[in-house]
Amino acid sequence: MILLTNGDSWTQGDFPAQDLNWEATKTLDWYDIVPNFGNKFSPKYTKPPKGVKNILYKFYDSPVWPKVLGEKLGVETWNAGRLGDSNDRIVRTTISSIEYLESLGKKDFFVVIGLTSIFRYETWNDTSITQNEKKSKGKWIDARVSPEEYLNFAKEALAHRLCLNIINLQNFLKVKNIPYLIFNCFDDFAEDIREDSLFKYIDLDYIYNKDFKPHFKNYIEDEFIATWKNKNEYFRTMHPTDVSHIEWGKHLNQYIRSNYEIF
Repeated sequence: MILLTNGDSWTQGDFPAQDLNWEATKTLDWYDIVPNFGNKFSPKYTKPPKGVKNILYKFYDSPVWPKVLGEKLGVETWNAGRLGDSNDRIVRTTISSIEYLESLGKKDFFVVIGLTSIFRYETWNDTSITQNEKKSKGKWIDARVSPEEYLNFAKEALAHRLCLNIINLQNFLKVKNIPYLIFNCFDDFAEDIREDSLFKYIDLDYIYNKDFKPHFKNYIEDEFIATWKNKNEYFRTMHPTDVSHIEWGKHLNQYIRSNYEIF
């Protein structure tokens, strides 16, 4: 079985919240370890920390929750999470990742998704178009709106967009007969999407605790009395540390084994 995970920096890992094995990553390309899943529009991270060459923010040897969970479940893990991802991109690349892995002859998947901020969305950025060009090159990019903009005019639209993303992903996984779990990492959008007209079409049986509260953040804060906006053993720069990733990975293992018969 393949454990396929996807999300943003709370899934890929984040620097400086976590300690990296710089020596191991100096000569390794991100896609040498985690392939591009057939998505030619996935940009590489080309600005490494000062003094480090050719590092594309691969958290090689870091105990991010996908690695911890995969080891606990005893399965092969492919982590498609990426810093700054939007939910749009998480859904799109989860689908393309499964298609890519299937092209390699892989089968029997279990998918775990860590949703990100509702403020983020994906759009097509075409920077090469001019009046004289008929052909253009571009790429998918993740954009964001500020909380103020969100509250003023984008709240309903972004909540609706998230519902569509979840429903589309659930339908795809259902057609493929792929078991999955979706949880929310840190953003508090539970009430926003519950008020949307499409919310009733979301299958809550595959949503952690059947709600959309900030599961990862809340679990660490509640269990270890740690505030995510403060620098402490569990959070740094508002991201989970290695300690938090290990604890969340262990907790997900227990949750999955209690709720899924395949393990």
